[in-house]
Amino acid sequence: MSIVSLFCEIDDFFLMYEVHISKHCLPIEGAGSEPRGRPKRLHSSEVMTILIAFHQSNYRTFKHFYLKHVCVY
Repeated sequence: MSIVSLFCEIDDFFLMYEVHISKHCLPIEGAGSEPRGRPKRLHSSEVMTILIAFHQSNYRTFKHFYLKHVCVY
């Protein structure tokens, strides 16, 4: 599976998940505010795609995978 198709599947899942959570769960107080006043840089689907790609790779540590693969590409 290519990284683009993997991201699309995960992003579609998170879109459906957010709709489901908004319908069936109570709202969390302070959910709109960001911790320490900084906005998020990556969406949850991007983080999950990186984690799944790490587990499919041959790297032994996430640090080496991130520095030598994710940051490069």
